[in-house]
Amino acid sequence: MSPFLKVFGSLCWLLAASPLLVESDTYRYASALLAFIALFYYLKEPARPRTNWLGWLCIGWGSYVLLRFAFIYFTTSQHDLGGSDWLYAFPLFFPILGVAFALYESEMEKIIAVFFATALMMLAVTISLDAGEIASGVAVRPLIMHNQIHGAVACGLIAIAATFWLLHYIKQQDSSRQFARFAYVVAPLVLLLCLIAIYGAKSKGVWLAMVITLPILGLITLRYIKLRAGALAIGCAGILLVAGIYLVRDNLAQTAGPTLQAAVSMVHGVFGGNQVGHTVAQTIGSGATPVAMDERLQLWSNGWEVFSSAPIFGWGNEWLDRWHEARYTGVPYTLLHNGYLEILVRFGLFGAFVMAIILASLIFSVCKAYRQGVIPRAAMHTYLVCIFFFALTLLSNSNNRLALGESLSLVSSAFACWCNMRLTRAGTRLNAHAPLTVNAGS
Repeated sequence: MSPFLKVFGSLCWLLAASPLLVESDTYRYASALLAFIALFYYLKEPARPRTNWLGWLCIGWGSYVLLRFAFIYFTTSQHDLGGSDWLYAFPLFFPILGVAFALYESEMEKIIAVFFATALMMLAVTISLDAGEIASGVAVRPLIMHNQIHGAVACGLIAIAATFWLLHYIKQQDSSRQFARFAYVVAPLVLLLCLIAIYGAKSKGVWLAMVITLPILGLITLRYIKLRAGALAIGCAGILLVAGIYLVRDNLAQTAGPTLQAAVSMVHGVFGGNQVGHTVAQTIGSGATPVAMDERLQLWSNGWEVFSSAPIFGWGNEWLDRWHEARYTGVPYTLLHNGYLEILVRFGLFGAFVMAIILASLIFSVCKAYRQGVIPRAAMHTYLVCIFFFALTLLSNSNNRLALGESLSLVSSAFACWCNMRLTRAGTRLNAHAPLTVNAGS
């Protein structure tokens, strides 16, 4: 590979992850370029890596989505387009992006360092510009995003990745000292700024996801550093976090209090013997329900109604026609604000099952790659905890339909498919000079 192509491809990997910093469609073009580069080298390789059952499953599912989309489009008089339906065909590109990851494996430590350096600069600039609003309790948009929820989700993912980036260099004493010193300075600042930004974004769904994720992050951290030192560090961090929450308790109560009260009342109604549908309808009709929660409940009610009318295979790109016939037609959105309903209304239980199998297989590949010494522990934990956090955010928002969600699926699945290739050692010829165990930064 020429020096130019190395630099160009590395830039493409940064752009593929760029929706975590700037919400745009640039990642699509960058991912497509990486796929073309990988396909070129794959086709010229005399001993090509074989596509195993996971690769064929990804290709098969992506082909199914595209063929079904085309069939419905050409057989309906109004040429139904649905809404972002073809994006669910992205697994078609997972295997070839795994090859692209293999080609740039040796550059990943540098790419990761540049990403966090860029994240630090962008977080510092955007938070300093919004410092007054954050201090006064006004919701802000972290980084360069379309709204504050997207920014909060991005900051959560960046914070998790920065934590394990730092822990990796703390644990791996034989890693590059130059990159380690850089991580020691940059990672804590990135983590701190991300937490400030998440608070400033006032996204209740992300707050809940972080409340659940942070204890898990703390427990995993204890496995990287000595128990006494780790417990002391986590204890100090916990005290600072609790103190910060106490200082802004009034603002937190004002932001989340009405939603929490409405949610508790709804749960009491369900456990009190009322039917779920009746309780949800009552909550929607109640004047005490906050507007954001009211609209979400309407969207979820409509989504469940559409899914229930075709539970096995869903409606494909016909779902919008059914959507406009649902009960709450006054709600002005077609973004369902629940990532799981987004899948169910389009592809039903069959689609959810296939996509769950793909995800479970990717997770298994990453975990097995760590157990066999292919990747460092921090890489596995970054993948797992980011997926876990993102899965929690899907409960209250359709982040899988956002640029950052699509980017996460492409980049993380490329990494997981690369792990799958390395496990069989079939991918090593694509990077003949790379050792079986990845360099420290990967």
